[in-house]
Amino acid sequence: MTLSPLPDSDALNLDLDGRPVCGQDLLFLQQWYKLSRLDMCYLLGLSDPKWCRYTHPKHVKEPLGDPAVSLLVWLLVRYPETFFLPAFPSPREVYALYGRLAEQGGSTARSGRSLYLGKTAFSLLLGREIGSASRWLSGDGPTAVSPTVARLLFVFKNRLLNRGVVGLAEWVDNARLEAGARGLNLEDKMTSWFRMDARAPARARTPKAAKAPGRPAGRPARPPD
Repeated sequence: MTLSPLPDSDALNLDLDGRPVCGQDLLFLQQWYKLSRLDMCYLLGLSDPKWCRYTHPKHVKEPLGDPAVSLLVWLLVRYPETFFLPAFPSPREVYALYGRLAEQGGSTARSGRSLYLGKTAFSLLLGREIGSASRWLSGDGPTAVSPTVARLLFVFKNRLLNRGVVGLAEWVDNARLEAGARGLNLEDKMTSWFRMDARAPARARTPKAAKAPGRPAGRPARPPD
C-alpha cells in the first residue's frame, strides 16, 4: 500500500511543546496533510459530531476532551513518518493504466466481449455518469472526486496492477451485473446509473394538488463525482 507523501516537517511550524493539543491544531493538521474532514475523522478515530465540537469557534482554543486524540495528534505532528493513510491515485493516473490494459485485452476468452475503451466506459466502470471522466481528466490541476470514488480508484488501480487484463475483465463483468440488477445494459448506449429502473412497476400517479415539490419523477438523486 502506498502512503501519502510526507509533508515537510517544518511546513506546519506547530509547536506543541509545553501546551496541550487544542481544536485549532486539528484544523492546522488538516491543512498540512490536505485532507477532507471525512479523512481527518478516520485518521483520528473521531465521529463527525466530535470533530465539529472540537473545531467549533467557541471551543477551538480549548484542550481536546479526549486525551487519546491529543496524544495521537502530538505524535502525527512530531513524527510525520507515523502517518498511515493511503495516497489515493488521481483519475488521470488510473485512466492511463486502464487504457493500456483495455487495449492489450481486446476481447477476453471469459466474456467473449471487447473490454471497454475511452472516457465514457471509464466513467461507467467507476459507477458514475458518462461525463464524469471528462471532468476528472480536464485541466492540469488537482481534480476533486467524492470520497467513495477516491477509494474506488485506489482499489481499482491495485486490482489492475495485480491482475492485469484478467482483473479488468472481471471488473467489467461485475459492472455488467450491477447494471443488469438495475434494469440497465452496459453495452446498450447506457449514459447513467441513476435513472429509474426500467423493470420497476409503474406507480399510481399522485394528484397534482397532493404532489410534494422536489426532484422530477424518475430522476433519483445521484452522488457527486
